[in-house]
Amino acid sequence: MAEDFRLLAAVIAAHPDRKVAGRTRLQKTVKLLQSLGMPTRFLYTIHFYGPYSEDLQACLGLLEKIGLAEEGPKVPIEDEKFYYIEKATSAADPTLVQEYQQQIKLMANTPTDILELAATYQAFREQDETHNAALERLKRKKASKCVGDNVKKAMQLLQQLKLQPTG
Repeated sequence: MAEDFRLLAAVIAAHPDRKVAGRTRLQKTVKLLQSLGMPTRFLYTIHFYGPYSEDLQACLGLLEKIGLAEEGPKVPIEDEKFYYIEKATSAADPTLVQEYQQQIKLMANTPTDILELAATYQAFREQDETHNAALERLKRKKASKCVGDNVKKAMQLLQQLKLQPTG
């Protein structure tokens, strides 16, 4: 098993153009990949934007120091919001996460709000919440993002990832 920092660099490198737009997106992507079995040991707690790992955030600093990734300045990406760009260097090896490439591609093409809702719901389910209890908790925690069909889209994403959101 590769070390967590190498897998994190690989996840970034597996994204289009070897970059991830936003720390929140990266946090949620790795959380969902861990739920799918990616062998990293990042510990997550529920934070303002859902599941958050201080370990992962610290690991980003390590990646920069050892030349596997670099963080760019904030730039506007979605809905005029500003995001840091995490970019993998050529030293990062995306083949370390080859078995998750389809899931990474799917999440890379998902709006950040939907990814955030899906990861937050999944975190609640992993705390032994029932489907209905996790949905209610999600709606309380992320009320401003549970608009329109965002929750439905988050549940569809989880189904596409083979993380069954019902039951």
